[in-house]
Amino acid sequence: FQMYANTDELVPREFFVDYNDRPEIDRWVLSKYNNLLKSYYENMDKFEVTKVIREVSDFLIEDVSNWYIRRNRRRFWKTEIDDDKKSVYNTTYEILLGITKMMAPFTPFIAEEVYRNLTGKESVHLDYLPETNLELIDEDLEEKMAIVRGLVTLGRASREEVQIKVRQPLSEIVIDSKYEEKIQDLVPLIKEELNVKDVVFKEDLSDFMNYELKPNFKVAGRVLGKKIPMLQKYLQGVNAKDFIAELNEKDMVVELGGEEVEIKRDYVDVRISSKEGFDVAMENNLFVILDTTLTDELKSEGYAREFVSKIQQIRKNSGFDVLDNIEVSYRPTEAIKSAIKEHEDFVKDEVLAVNIIENDNLQGETVDLNGEEVVIELKKM
Repeated sequence: FQMYANTDELVPREFFVDYNDRPEIDRWVLSKYNNLLKSYYENMDKFEVTKVIREVSDFLIEDVSNWYIRRNRRRFWKTEIDDDKKSVYNTTYEILLGITKMMAPFTPFIAEEVYRNLTGKESVHLDYLPETNLELIDEDLEEKMAIVRGLVTLGRASREEVQIKVRQPLSEIVIDSKYEEKIQDLVPLIKEELNVKDVVFKEDLSDFMNYELKPNFKVAGRVLGKKIPMLQKYLQGVNAKDFIAELNEKDMVVELGGEEVEIKRDYVDVRISSKEGFDVAMENNLFVILDTTLTDELKSEGYAREFVSKIQQIRKNSGFDVLDNIEVSYRPTEAIKSAIKEHEDFVKDEVLAVNIIENDNLQGETVDLNGEEVVIELKKM
């Protein structure tokens, strides 16, 4: 944060973008921050110090670092100093300053160092704790972002399951249509996070997955006894998706051997598998279905993105500044040559390359791009 602010010659405390004019993701993290403040004071009054520290740590790591900052890096990177860029500086500064004050009683020396760097003032221990702004708390927005983050987490788990890197683009991800109205405006975020071309909302997900219902013998066996085979036969004849959806809502009464029997959710074991070309990930009744088919076009873009990643690693290892322009020389395979030519502008923009030069005799660093061996050499311009 300090590096970007110094590069832009901006002092966030010297300007202010109205909260209502800030992007949704800024308003989301400010809502989470003020809910944290509310909990902080409630728990400090009860001397629940361990709970306070855990909540602050979770917020700083999961919400701020792993989501908000990572999602907004490009806003820091862009050269234009507009209200959008000022907004991300204002929001980050306000949260970092507030967290520093909140943690001062527990980590006094670290808090002091961060506080002085942020404000230039004498001491955090001479300042007031931040006040909770209840007007900035938006529970609906927090719920919406929680759904999106859950879907993204499942999507990443699905990619890991089928061993497809996030840098490899995929054609689409399918989501239950019941979330469409609530998260429609965050579809671009899902696309970027999961590197998919399209987000498709479907009411009936059974086209992409197979359901199998069996009695949970360990639980149901103790209750139903000899009726277990009857339950097994009954489950084979129902619409598995509809049955389990209804059972998730309430216990059901079914007829087994001429007798009405109450069936609870934990009596039934649900097994879900994906149909060919798809992968299903599920948690807490939240589904994502990933289209895992890789076309030549998708593979080509995947090579280009992997190429960018390797160049960024070499830049970092070579000690280049984040704003240094470079010249890229590379010795490609045929597949990589075609991919880089097709996506040359994208690569240049991502790595700040002035030129990308093909050199069949290059002796540089050898890297693996999704199974293709390529030699890369960088020169600072």
